[in-house]
Amino acid sequence: MRLSELLFKQQAGSLTESEPEELQALMQIYQEGLLRKATALSEAVKRGLIQPLS
Repeated sequence: MRLSELLFKQQAGSLTESEPEELQALMQIYQEGLLRKATALSEAVKRGLIQPLS
């Protein structure tokens, strides 16, 4: 997975010149996905489709 690879390289301090931008873009996509998932879970609970997470 490219995101994991870039995060590892960032931690090691070995990102190339263009990779910080790529990492930022992938992090944005990842965060948007997490938000969509949380929103969907909340809506499913509101509609009674699933039980609230404990």
